[in-house]
Amino acid sequence: MRDDEGTARVNLPAHVLLRLCEQAGESAQKDFAQGLGSDVGRRIVERLGKAMQDASVEAWTEHLGGQLALLGLGDLSIEQWGKALVLVIDGAPQGTASIVGSLLGAAITRASGRSVQLIAFENESSVSYLVVSAEGALHALELMRSGAGLGQVVEQLHRGAA
Repeated sequence: MRDDEGTARVNLPAHVLLRLCEQAGESAQKDFAQGLGSDVGRRIVERLGKAMQDASVEAWTEHLGGQLALLGLGDLSIEQWGKALVLVIDGAPQGTASIVGSLLGAAITRASGRSVQLIAFENESSVSYLVVSAEGALHALELMRSGAGLGQVVEQLHRGAA
């Protein structure tokens, strides 16, 4: 297949991609996802052009979600919890939470020029990713490992505990 830029693309079953990533190891898997995410971020920048600086959250969601859907990695919605930004992915293939998180983080970093990290909170039907700075990520992971859910982590970060 070729995309709208004429670049060759591959369409393959998710379980085959996951097997390949598992065999390649965690480091190669993260590198793969970040490379793919960086390309997604580049595409968003090119599509938004000069409007990039003033683009609304809705415009970002539309472009980022469209790219994610084209890759077959789920449907994106966005939630704002006070100052916190949460990306919610429905319908992602089972086992892709880490890949999708790395991809989204790299896409946002590339498109916005701001380094971000995503902390994944999985449930039965979706994965929610809390978008945080590097400093916020350390505290959010600590809270999550102690059993805090997404709402509790956001509340603690809002209190300035990060």
